[in-house]
Amino acid sequence: MIRRVQEWYSMQRAKHPTRMLVFGIAVFNLVFFLIAAVVIKSLALRGTESMGFFEALYYTLTMILDAGCISYVIEDIGTSGVTVALVCIAVVIIGMITFTGAIIGTMTNAFSESIERTQTGSDKLYISGHLVILNWNSRASEIINDLLYCGEKKRVIVLTDSRKEEIEKEIRDRISDTIARENALLMQRLSGYGALKRHLLYRKNRMRRQLYFLVREGDVFSTKQLRDISIERAGAVMILGADINNSVCRFQQKARAEEQSRGNAQTVKTLMQVSELTGADDSADGQKIIVEISDDWTAELVRRIVKNKKRQQDNDKNNIVSVRVNQILGQLLSQFSLMPELNLAYQDLFSNKGATFQAVEWSDAERQRFIRQAEEKLRETAPDASAEQQLRTGLLAEQLYIDTYLEAHKRAIPLGSMAHTVTDLQTGRIKTQHYFYFSAGTEADIFTSESVSCRPVSLKVNRNYWIDKKRVIILGHNTGIDEIMKGFAAFCGEWDPDGSRRILEIVVIDDKEHLEQAGNYQQYPFVIGTRAATIYDKELICRTIDWFMDFAEDEERGDVSILILSDDSVPNEDMDANVLANLVYVQDIIADKKQADPDFDTESIDVIVELINPKHHDIVSSYSAVAEQAAADDQARRFCVRNGSNVVISNRYISKMITQIGEKKAIYDFYTDILTYDEPGAEIFRSKEVYAKKASSFFAELPPECTEAELIRAVWNSTKDWHPTVVLGYVKPGGFVRLFCGDQDAQTVKLGPNDKLIVFTDH
Repeated sequence: MIRRVQEWYSMQRAKHPTRMLVFGIAVFNLVFFLIAAVVIKSLALRGTESMGFFEALYYTLTMILDAGCISYVIEDIGTSGVTVALVCIAVVIIGMITFTGAIIGTMTNAFSESIERTQTGSDKLYISGHLVILNWNSRASEIINDLLYCGEKKRVIVLTDSRKEEIEKEIRDRISDTIARENALLMQRLSGYGALKRHLLYRKNRMRRQLYFLVREGDVFSTKQLRDISIERAGAVMILGADINNSVCRFQQKARAEEQSRGNAQTVKTLMQVSELTGADDSADGQKIIVEISDDWTAELVRRIVKNKKRQQDNDKNNIVSVRVNQILGQLLSQFSLMPELNLAYQDLFSNKGATFQAVEWSDAERQRFIRQAEEKLRETAPDASAEQQLRTGLLAEQLYIDTYLEAHKRAIPLGSMAHTVTDLQTGRIKTQHYFYFSAGTEADIFTSESVSCRPVSLKVNRNYWIDKKRVIILGHNTGIDEIMKGFAAFCGEWDPDGSRRILEIVVIDDKEHLEQAGNYQQYPFVIGTRAATIYDKELICRTIDWFMDFAEDEERGDVSILILSDDSVPNEDMDANVLANLVYVQDIIADKKQADPDFDTESIDVIVELINPKHHDIVSSYSAVAEQAAADDQARRFCVRNGSNVVISNRYISKMITQIGEKKAIYDFYTDILTYDEPGAEIFRSKEVYAKKASSFFAELPPECTEAELIRAVWNSTKDWHPTVVLGYVKPGGFVRLFCGDQDAQTVKLGPNDKLIVFTDH
């Protein structure tokens, strides 16, 4: 109880110093007056005719505090004498200057210094279990904003070297916008209820501001200031990288970009300082340190820091996770270009909202039980003790667990397991910890056991399924363009290792300088051409796009994705400007084709727009909105949510991932796995990814209308001996998305030939 009061007072004083000071003065004066009244009442003097020393002292003090109290000493100047009167007046004047004035002045200065010290972050915060963010960039506000979806109170402390007022305003605006938007959507969903029930449901389910944040301006390298925000008691610490575009000079930006591409010494220095404090014996156990990294040099130094810390300490307090920002963004943008529907699905799966990826520890006893069952099954068919057989045993044990889980659970979808090496905090011994991953609304849904009423559904899966040909146009560039290309190369490595299928064709349109820097992408065989053009070369851009949309090197033309990248190295005022210009060109081309040919399928062209600043989302969404293909009351879409156009706010994805890693470290390895394809020529597909597969291609015959539970189990049972596949949801034309969440028996699924299944599988 005392600890909670101390934390509350510490946070309130830091957040509202003036308010708390006024409150303290009011309480002090109230208590003082009550005590003084009791004392004066019990010690009140009767008359002043014959004053002793202490009586004189008392009346002297009263005269100093209130000049009117001189009447208690001099009732009549004619009888008291002029000398006494002059002495009393002198005492009053001198006392007002030297006593009352000095005290008031000193106290005023003390109060002002106290407020200033609190506002500048000099006071110690007594707090624990909070999130600490060191430095500030364009992703930081999204990290804080995503905590609103956690459904519980969160406390965030930001320590940055400048822009305190701007950052506070940015956070307040972002939070207010999210709460207003989510509550408006909730009210819209409740519109079918009566007034009273709608009001009660709204009051119960509305999003509340359960988030407390405090921004401090200071030095992230100062041990004192880090201790002042109780970093050793924090639940998680996030070390963010600086934005290049905060520079005002274009030449300075270019210099900073080149410097950061080589390495970020500031990140390394901050990590060394933080890991020293969080690794101390008096720090909290299980703290997580998330570090943003954008280059190989910094990644290597971080790896060495982690290695040295584990060697020096006999505990596992330093749980350091390095997040390769450019690599993750590259993998995401390449996947979205290949399968645009994944952007619509990941908006929920990577957040704390709706169906979300969850990680739960898989107990060793339960895991060993399924391992033994798998060994018995494999021993009957192929007795072998090789490493490959052990891998097959582990994969079969996962499948057996999923079989068992699906029989008695219908609110979560099991995906697979991964192993993590950790250090036991009590014994210091290294041990392996296994986690099982799920797609679920909440962690509680995973453990909710219920009977599943499923009828058998006849399915015919296409065993000869191969992913459709992909054709991509890239407009522009960003600092992660190399990682985007590596993502495309990894995709080809799994689906077209020898290049015989020509599974991917890409054309890049960019300015001459950046094309030359990239060597015109000649190292990538899937890049069939480049065009040098700036955003002002409208005719050249439009001719190239128009040509590629109609061009095909073989009879399989395939759908076209247009990826419009945002240059993240430009000044803030120019942010996303190139994206908006290119989007206008693309939409005009699509509109012209539709006008020339009314039968032109606009769904055959997917426009993926990368934004850095979330404020531009509404502009892009309204301009690139896709016309609906069916009536609004289409029964097949009644359970779907329309996510609108394919806008990718790249910083938001990284922020969502960092937020979830801060909650549970084990989720990071899962994200790394689903964004990474298998090596070319792999005999056993170890890595599992999320795919968007066309229903008419994945099934030999479309399944009949059935419940979500029936579809999940039918697909799993039909594929677990082939490429084990778990259905997470589906996307209908027009951006209508349904991710399975909650009671899987409550809603039905009716798939059309152009619907895309969102599946979790190894190929």
